[in-house]
Amino acid sequence: MKKRMQNTEAIENLASRIAFPQDKMPLLIQALTHPAYYEGSQHEEGDNQRLEFLGDAVLDLFVGEYLYYQYPQAPEGVLSKMRAFIVCETSLAEDAIALGVDQSIRLGRGSEAGGDRHRPSVLADAYEAVLGAMYVACGAEATRKLIVSRFAEKMNTITADDYEDKKSLLQEIVQARVPHGVSYKLHSSSGPDHAPTFESGVYAGKLLLGKGIGRSKKESEVAAAVAALARRAEWLDKIE
Repeated sequence: MKKRMQNTEAIENLASRIAFPQDKMPLLIQALTHPAYYEGSQHEEGDNQRLEFLGDAVLDLFVGEYLYYQYPQAPEGVLSKMRAFIVCETSLAEDAIALGVDQSIRLGRGSEAGGDRHRPSVLADAYEAVLGAMYVACGAEATRKLIVSRFAEKMNTITADDYEDKKSLLQEIVQARVPHGVSYKLHSSSGPDHAPTFESGVYAGKLLLGKGIGRSKKESEVAAAVAALARRAEWLDKIE
C-alpha cells in the first residue's frame, strides 16, 4: 500500500506550539497516527497506541504531583476526584482542539468518513500519545512544563462543583429535602446510528429540574444533572 502522508502543515504547526524537536518528528507523527490509518495493513512505523499508554501514565503523574502541592490539606479521595476531572476525556478533547491536535491526526479513509476526527475518545487518545512522544523525545521536565502550562489555570481554580460526580451530587441535594431523590427520563433520541443524539430530563417527583443532550443516554443524563445543578435556586424550594 502506498504510504499516505496526511496533515503535514498541521503537524508542523503543532510541533511549533509545543516546542517539539524537529529531529524527533517521527515520534510526533507516530503519536498522531490513528490505528486505522493503515487500514488493515501492517507497517513498521506503527500507530499511537503505545505512546498513548505512556502519555496516560505521564499525565496522571504530573497532574497528581501538581495537585498534591497545590492543595496540601486535601485528602487522597479528593485529590483523586480532582485529577479525574482534569484528565477526563472531555477535558483532553477540548485541549486537543485548542492545540490543533484534531487537525493533525492521521486517519484512514473510513475513519475520516465516520467522523473520528471529531470524536472525543479519538482526540483524547491522540492527546495522550502526543504527551508520550514529548516524554520520550524531550524528557520529564519538558513534559511537566507542557502539562502544567495547559492545565494550571484549571487546576488552580477547581472546586467541588467541578469534580464531584454530578448525578451523585444532585441526588444528595434532593434527598436532603425528600427521601425519593431524583429520576431520569429519556425525552427523545435522534440522528443516524453512528452519531445518535439523546435528550433526557431529571425529575424530583413530577418536577422537572433540568434537561440535557448527549451522544449516549448516560451522557444526556449527566448533562441534565449539570443543568439542574446550575439552576438549583429555581427549584430547591419547590421539590416535595
